[in-house]
Amino acid sequence: MKNVRSICLLMVLFSGFITSCSSPKYFGKTYSPTQNVDVYLDKADVKKNHTTIGTTSIGKGFGSLESAQQKVIELGKAKGADGVIMTLTEEVVSTQQTGTGVITQSKKKNVTGTTSSSTVDIKQKKITATFIKYE
Repeated sequence: MKNVRSICLLMVLFSGFITSCSSPKYFGKTYSPTQNVDVYLDKADVKKNHTTIGTTSIGKGFGSLESAQQKVIELGKAKGADGVIMTLTEEVVSTQQTGTGVITQSKKKNVTGTTSSSTVDIKQKKITATFIKYE
């Protein structure tokens, strides 16, 4: 009986962890849900007077940009947004460096050393969304 409770508890914690990675977190006001959310990629593209009602960002945990965009749109509908301004950025989260060195000696006992190295930035995509309500 004790093992069953432990397994159930672990399953609940694991499912909470999985859902927290895949759904965006919202910060802002909530209005009545909307059926349509206009998508903008730059604030200057919004021609209607509007007010910012909230924001979200997704830094990891999305499989594709299309699915992440759809999650943001659905979140906007649920929070009552009329539009969403999305920005995609890449952030360097770490740098990986590799290198090699070779030393050779000729018949005349001359020693020559050569090295090579490469540096690769590990980048992470991040989606930031600003939800708006038309005035």
